[in-house]
Amino acid sequence: FSRLWSVAMAIFVTTGVARSARADERPHVSTAFYYGAGVPSELLAHFDRVVVEPDAVPSLPSSSRAQLFAYVSVGEVNPGCSYRADVPARLIVGSNPVWGSQLVDTRADAWRQFLLERVVDPLYARGFRGLFLDTLDSYERLATDARERAAYARAIASIVEALRRRHPDVKLLMNRGFDVLPLLTQPPDGLVVESLFETAEPAGEYHQVATPERNALLRILQRVRERWNLPITVIDYVPGTDRSLRRHIANLIWQSGFDPYVTTPSLTSIGVGRVEIVPRRILLLYKNHPDEGYLGQQDACVLVAPILEWMGYAVDYVDVTGPLPSGDIAGRYAGVVVLAPEGVDGVKAYRAWLVRLMEAGVRIAFLDAFGFDADSPFLDRLGLEAAKTTTKGPLKLASTSAYVGFEANVRARTHELPPVRSKSDSVRSYLRIEDAEGETWDGVVIGPWGGAAFAPYVLSEDLAQERRWILDPFRFLYDALALEPILAPDVTTESGRRILTVHVDGDAFVSHTERRGNPFAGEVVLDEILRRYPIPQTVSIVEGEIGPTGLYPADSPHLEAIARQIFALPYVEIGSHTYSHPFDWADAESGKITSPPANLPIPGYKFDRNREIRGSINYINSRLAPAGKSVRVLQWSGDCSPSLKAVELADEAGVLNINGGGTTRTRDFPSLTRGSAMGIPKGDGVYQVFAPVENEYVYTNEWHGPYYGYDRVIETFELNEQPRRLSIISIYYHFYSGIKTASLEALRRVYDWALAQETTKLYVSEYAAKVRDFQSVSFGRRVDDGGWEVAGLGELRTLRVDDAWGWPDLTRSSGVAGVRDTPQGRYLHLVRDSTPVIYPSVNPPFGPYLQQANGRVLHWELAQGGAKLRIAGAEPLVVEVVSSRPCTLKTPRRTITVAPLAGVVRLALPERDTEEATLDCR
Repeated sequence: FSRLWSVAMAIFVTTGVARSARADERPHVSTAFYYGAGVPSELLAHFDRVVVEPDAVPSLPSSSRAQLFAYVSVGEVNPGCSYRADVPARLIVGSNPVWGSQLVDTRADAWRQFLLERVVDPLYARGFRGLFLDTLDSYERLATDARERAAYARAIASIVEALRRRHPDVKLLMNRGFDVLPLLTQPPDGLVVESLFETAEPAGEYHQVATPERNALLRILQRVRERWNLPITVIDYVPGTDRSLRRHIANLIWQSGFDPYVTTPSLTSIGVGRVEIVPRRILLLYKNHPDEGYLGQQDACVLVAPILEWMGYAVDYVDVTGPLPSGDIAGRYAGVVVLAPEGVDGVKAYRAWLVRLMEAGVRIAFLDAFGFDADSPFLDRLGLEAAKTTTKGPLKLASTSAYVGFEANVRARTHELPPVRSKSDSVRSYLRIEDAEGETWDGVVIGPWGGAAFAPYVLSEDLAQERRWILDPFRFLYDALALEPILAPDVTTESGRRILTVHVDGDAFVSHTERRGNPFAGEVVLDEILRRYPIPQTVSIVEGEIGPTGLYPADSPHLEAIARQIFALPYVEIGSHTYSHPFDWADAESGKITSPPANLPIPGYKFDRNREIRGSINYINSRLAPAGKSVRVLQWSGDCSPSLKAVELADEAGVLNINGGGTTRTRDFPSLTRGSAMGIPKGDGVYQVFAPVENEYVYTNEWHGPYYGYDRVIETFELNEQPRRLSIISIYYHFYSGIKTASLEALRRVYDWALAQETTKLYVSEYAAKVRDFQSVSFGRRVDDGGWEVAGLGELRTLRVDDAWGWPDLTRSSGVAGVRDTPQGRYLHLVRDSTPVIYPSVNPPFGPYLQQANGRVLHWELAQGGAKLRIAGAEPLVVEVVSSRPCTLKTPRRTITVAPLAGVVRLALPERDTEEATLDCR
């Protein structure tokens, strides 16, 4: 190190083109380093630059905040790199046993040419416009004196200069290269150094950097800062399990004037920069049961995912019958949940995988079972031991807790005994069963590795096979995974009000109704529902029912005329319910011949996925949609289990998608076991959105009656509001509800109830966009001041927090219009045109701020004693502002002044859009 210091200082003094920087200038560009496969989206969202191993990144992201920099080794060649076989043997002049790489002769013209043509040019062709140049000082292993070292430095400088001339639009980062830097006619775009406070040896031992080395490096960096105004990134190495130390070191580096990145030596985990990524994804392991249907009908989606999603966490599903995730997932996931009660295959590999996760600090919550018969070494690792398999009755509850008795009472069961009991003070039992001889079994345990809740103390099942939670899944998952309070993205609420949507599936548009003259159902629904309730509604048709190539060509002109009237309504959004309404998507897409058929038996038609989706959309747009409107949503039909390719087709057509899933809770069956996930991933970046609440087909006993049964959906809406807001108010029905007088009356009752509630009315496409964007929201918590950066919101503009997180400090935060505190949660209203940074506070904010509105906040910018704003909705606006003083709202159309009542100013407008307006509450 001293030799490096002396050479660098000599060159700094005697040569180079430099620009002095003011002492108070601290240029900062946040840089992350990730050499694993698949760059985490969180890094792309919260850093300005991400350095990647290009061989591990098959394609560059289409858009992101971060610019990707490709790793390029200048002085060494890794045996595993893609171009190693092409390197001429004569250029290999030594080895680096520490990393198992080979040293190259950087002085050779042939190496410079190879590096430019074989390494850099292909990266440029792939789209990389940033390069990270590493191993710039590897020649230290080859040079024998100062003269040779200077020659090597000049050669490397010539490589950098040639690269600049060849690709002048490429940005360059250099790892150290202190003796190369002064030789450049143009400095790089940033400098990177390693190991300022904490470091690691290649074998993995972590330790502090010695004070003399740290001080020497700081002197060099200070001299660099004086001579060049370069952003400087410092990489330090800290174990991934020590998150507190990571934050501390990152803050030390930041306070020293540099951009931090604290990670592990492999650079395959998410590190800590100025921001620490707050993981909000959960890995959910389940065992696929084909008899239960597609993923959306599996217990993982019905039981567990809705709980995690309400908490604000996005779910990644892994079927344990397939391969388990590889690579370093620490930092990417807030935890792992296992739901595999029937056991897994490949127990040895599965158990080893679990142990690796726990050793990396990833917490695991087991529901029902471990998934295998745990042996003593595994149980020892958890602080548990095997319990007896037989009992001496009677059994009793030796201890219990708030973790059980959630929806069903807990009682000691002689069958399905929990397999373990705690033997460590670090593992607490929250449900202990004891027999007459004093033997014990622990049904719920939580330890430093996570937690486990064992059957039969998770769910109860009655004779009708209706299930209820014995375990409190919210409390258990929070504590087992040690989840911290986060800003929970919330799809149920907009501007402090519960969202209301309406969407209609096209089934039975052509059916004749019980009205006089037996008009078509489409006509009755138009006249008696859609025209009666002028609120945002999404309406679809089945082309094969009403189109000229469908089942009823003779009626098509009349049916199309009705559809045109519906779509012409200004508050109706257009959807497609496909061409032939597949009932069983798997059978239809496979071409399987079934009885009854898998789709409508349209004469001469052979199922075609493209015709179902693109074709039906094109038909509606060209024949039925009025000028200026087009299909916005594809509403899945039948069993709502389209393939990945089908959902991709909808995405490619530029429409949202919805249907499948759906909550069915009623007063008779109020359990959360009748829940539903928001949707399911179909592939990388491809997502199927579920309907939040089921339609009248379910509430009318599969249309067997009672036909007024859909009015029980009101019970579902009410149950999903108390004590937690679990879903929007989603009115979802088919045209066949227009057939029966009873079903039509029930539909009116549902509409009337919904319109009596305090809501923000949106189109179902707007809700679907929120669900889609829920998957991509990410948080970065600043290590220096505690602010939360929020990225990837898209159309999702509400965050919910609980008391443990606090209140938003509106004077320091940006992108937050206000907050509303309700029994269901504390809802933060985010501004549509911003990327928020939110600071927590223990105290509620002072006014003026937005408490609630029945429209979407398009703009909100704090001004002295008020705000510049724009709010738009689907009905005349009602805006409530927290203020102790009267407020004046000035819009382009009017000026109104209202005094506060109980600290709230209620502003009512006849318009649906404030346009650009000002609020003054001084």
